[in-house]
Amino acid sequence: MIASDALSRYTDQLAPLSAYDGAPEAFWSAYLAAVGGLLAPRRLLLLVSAPDQGWQAIAQWPETAPDQAIDADVAMQLIPLAQATEIALARDAKGGVIGLALDLPDAPVPRRQKAVLVALLDAGRDHGDSETLLLSWAALVAQIPAHYSQRRLLAAQPQVEPQGAEKAERLHDLVQLAIQLGQESRFMRMAFVLCNELAARYQCDRVSLGWVKGPYVALVAVSHTEKFDPRSSASRALEALMEEALEQEAVLAYPAPEGGRLITRAHQKHADQMGHPFLLTLPVSRADQAEAVVTLERQGQALSDAQTWEIQLLLALVARGLVDLHQSERWWGERLAQDIRHWAQDLLGPRHTWWKLLGAGALSFFLASLVLPWSYRVDAGLAIRSKDLLFMPAPFDGYLRSVHVNVGDRVEAGAVLVELDTRDLLLEASMAQSELQRAARETEKAQGARQLADMQISYARQQQAEARLNLIRHQLENAQVRAPFSGIVTEGDLKKNLGAPLRKGDLLVKLAQAEESFIEIEIDQADVHLVQVGTRGEFALVGRPDQKFDLVIDRVDPASVSREGRTVYLARAQAQGPAQTWWRPGMGGTAKLDAGDRSLLWVMTHRTVRFLREFFWI
Repeated sequence: MIASDALSRYTDQLAPLSAYDGAPEAFWSAYLAAVGGLLAPRRLLLLVSAPDQGWQAIAQWPETAPDQAIDADVAMQLIPLAQATEIALARDAKGGVIGLALDLPDAPVPRRQKAVLVALLDAGRDHGDSETLLLSWAALVAQIPAHYSQRRLLAAQPQVEPQGAEKAERLHDLVQLAIQLGQESRFMRMAFVLCNELAARYQCDRVSLGWVKGPYVALVAVSHTEKFDPRSSASRALEALMEEALEQEAVLAYPAPEGGRLITRAHQKHADQMGHPFLLTLPVSRADQAEAVVTLERQGQALSDAQTWEIQLLLALVARGLVDLHQSERWWGERLAQDIRHWAQDLLGPRHTWWKLLGAGALSFFLASLVLPWSYRVDAGLAIRSKDLLFMPAPFDGYLRSVHVNVGDRVEAGAVLVELDTRDLLLEASMAQSELQRAARETEKAQGARQLADMQISYARQQQAEARLNLIRHQLENAQVRAPFSGIVTEGDLKKNLGAPLRKGDLLVKLAQAEESFIEIEIDQADVHLVQVGTRGEFALVGRPDQKFDLVIDRVDPASVSREGRTVYLARAQAQGPAQTWWRPGMGGTAKLDAGDRSLLWVMTHRTVRFLREFFWI
């Protein structure tokens, strides 16, 4: 931070700049050198920007200062803040000041261009405990380019201005006075001191301060007068001439200079009534907005241009502190109303058009989402199931002879699916037939010999052989496994197992009925309350997601099941319309079930709201 002795030491360098008459290039070099010597930054940049163009550096101090990656980020962060508040500070993570930016209004740059001065400081450098002196210094140096431009426009000066050491001393006194005023902690105290100091320094009969309240000005302080009647005619007359300067946004001097086009009727009337022939009214602005108005009344002679410049400089130095104290001492309701008014001005103003359009669009979308009805549909998984699913096992122990179908084949009723080897059965049938004939002859022989016991034994053997023969014949009849109904083979890829042994009950083929099928839907437990019998929707299968088919819910199971770690409820649905020839049992897909109309905002946020309610138990 700049110390008071350092400020006094470099005032001699800043004072000549206010009276500099050389070319702008030489002025900028001297200006950057003086500012750099005062602040000792790591790098000092002068940036300019034309309409529809970016910011470019046209000068820097020191000329050989190295560029760092963080410089561009800090500069781009500070520029919009400086344009909005005149002075902006950038800080590091520990709160230390690493950058300072000053808006330079009316600087000597080409027309329609804007200028900003950016000082980049070393990270971690100790800048002191108080920033009041730094802000006062910044307000001082920010006004120097504007006054340089004004001096270049002036063709002649009506009075001889102080030069050299005298002007440096006056400038030093102004800075000391600004520092003294900045240390005040009460608004009214600061206002009275300002009016009294101006009256004493410039031999004025009276100095008055009025505060802007909308389009009007309220008188708040008068030099050497602790109490005054704000409703008196004199107070009303002072407020009228202050409002005259506020409406024109200009410094008004009375008598007006020849050829001037500014209106000074209220000044003329006040001068005639009060006997103060020389008046000067100056608006006090902060961030291009007038906050107060100061009027100086004097006899003898008018204030010179140099004195007017000094007063403007002093008011610019103390404007920030004056406004901050006034805002901090207002009633909280008034502060809130003022903040709302400023927010509304920024919102409705011409700046940040794209951000405002984006915000207006987002607000419009939010309001529309509150009332716009939206058809909400529940997402659910599905699979095609067959009503009849037949498991066809091996009818007896044997060997696989031939397979006539593949998985996915559509078969008709009675078609041969699988054949088992019957050679062993034929041999067993021949043996059983021979045994049957032998037992029959033995029975006849025993009957002829009237041997009753032998006859009964032979007859039992005959029946046993006959039963065995019938069993073998039955097995021969079922050696060809036939389809009991038309359907689709869903399981049974046996061609690679030809000749393999089979045991009775081994699964050969799984046959699903193709004509009668239904859709099984898995509904998550969080959405089952939105689905009921009669609910309509549509579905698409994985194989052809571009084709959509309508469905209607026939049944919702009352008990839940666990599928892949999720708790779901199974529902049965029927497709509306004829079944497609390419549908197969087991095919999966996704269903969208109609759950009525909801607001668009509810559709987008209900899952998040449900999660938060479950997590926080609200």
